[in-house]
Amino acid sequence: MQLQFAADPALQPAATPAGVRFVYEAAPQARSVALAGTFNSWVGDACMMQRVSPTRWQVTLPIAAGRHLYKFVVDGSAWLRDPANPWVSEDGQNNSCLTVDESGAVLLRHAGLSAAAPGPLYARPALASPEWLHDAVVYQLSVKAFGGDFDGVRAKLGYLAELGVNTLWVMPVQPIGIEGRRGSCGDPYAVRDFLAIDPVLGDEQGLRALVDAAHARGMRVMLDWTLNRASVDNPLTQSHPEWFTRRADGSIYYAVPNRDYFAGFDFSNAALRRYLIDAMCGWVGRFGFDGLRFDDSDITPLDFLQQIRAALLRVQPEIALISQAYDEFHHFASCDLTYEGGTRAILLACAQGQASGADLARYWRESTYSFPRGALRLRWLDEKEQARASALLGPALRPAATVLFALDGVPHLLMGQEFGEPAWRDWTVLFEDYRLDWDAYDAGLFAHYQRLLALRRDHAALRRGDVVFIEGLPPGVVGFTRGTPGERLLVLANLRRDAAALPALAQLPRQRALLAAEGWNAAGATLAAHGWLVCALDQADSAGQGA
Repeated sequence: MQLQFAADPALQPAATPAGVRFVYEAAPQARSVALAGTFNSWVGDACMMQRVSPTRWQVTLPIAAGRHLYKFVVDGSAWLRDPANPWVSEDGQNNSCLTVDESGAVLLRHAGLSAAAPGPLYARPALASPEWLHDAVVYQLSVKAFGGDFDGVRAKLGYLAELGVNTLWVMPVQPIGIEGRRGSCGDPYAVRDFLAIDPVLGDEQGLRALVDAAHARGMRVMLDWTLNRASVDNPLTQSHPEWFTRRADGSIYYAVPNRDYFAGFDFSNAALRRYLIDAMCGWVGRFGFDGLRFDDSDITPLDFLQQIRAALLRVQPEIALISQAYDEFHHFASCDLTYEGGTRAILLACAQGQASGADLARYWRESTYSFPRGALRLRWLDEKEQARASALLGPALRPAATVLFALDGVPHLLMGQEFGEPAWRDWTVLFEDYRLDWDAYDAGLFAHYQRLLALRRDHAALRRGDVVFIEGLPPGVVGFTRGTPGERLLVLANLRRDAAALPALAQLPRQRALLAAEGWNAAGATLAAHGWLVCALDQADSAGQGA
């Protein structure tokens, strides 16, 4: 996310011949400090640091290339962000970040990145993604929660088409583990059989009919895949115990804390990799899925992700892969989309009077120009591990959604977001027999999202155009233009609680009608509280400055 402060470089993570050195300054009374992160599956006592002075603790750890999130664990209970590292994660979990390149060098995002002064990874292009993904609007759903079963989801495809969605992300459809089950239904990411369909959802014929019907409407379908683990009662734990992480006594476990109903995979086993790749290829080949979304891929070996992509391309040449990670290195040879949650956080801060449009512009530049050139990011307001954005943004939701769906990248909707469904808390609601509360349907909010998706569909500039932020706007107002050689659009959104005067924009648009707006007073050049607009500019107009 945003860089939080200037820091002492001597205390920041640094490359050494033996790996990355981490340093933590603790209170003198601290008894222990450990390092936990994606590089050790967040195990709180796997990497104990050594006291090198009354207050300083230190450890050096070999770390593979890629983005890594981490925290310090003080006295076994306090999980703390690195106070010397200003780079905070985009996942809403307040983690510290670093990236390690292939040479072992540590890359920390720093202020001032731009098109004229990009980070070192921007010099390298991201992998080529299928053309359809550049135009995608992704809608994530649980079959059971959204439609009850495959036939129920198929019956609602018309609803999704009316909304304007063109890509479905279907949460796991395999049988759920029983042993250690949380709630009456269990965690859908605890897979008991990677080759089977949960009979509660239907059968192969029903799933194939759903995918075929979506394709007939021009929609793509992506399957959610649990990548690093199985349920503890998956038969593979008995037939192939060597495929799993094991303690000294031979018992199987999953390293991530508080997940005792999972059995973790040991990816050093080549036979396990072949089995999982064959399973993925089988699902794509049998049902015609257009892509996969990988759960918790930030703790998956990068070379395994590359093997998966190579195999899937042989089955589906236009495959697209979503990585639940914020890792720049996933864009080089493995995944098409990585998560991007910083936009949500800054929009929320704007609505609360704690950030400005300039902060969003600065974050966008630091994020864009620290990633490989052309990397596609999955942008979201609602995400399965977060509470509804509507509960946090309140009346600022509509201008916030306008910003997100007009930015570059691939926008994402979580089922029910489009009509203000209130019962979602996070993915743990799926542990019970959760269904969307359709009685809470907000037709006005649905119409707003429908309008945003239609604008994105009808204007290539909103899907593939450049982004130029507007400088000098009042606090709480976000403005930018999106442009292609034949078209430039202006986007303005007021997330504050009062009207914003925009005298510099009094002459805009000069000859073209507004495409869509709420709360815009052209005569007074003011944007009402929580107002927004999207308009086409004449090529002579030059509202956008900066990048």
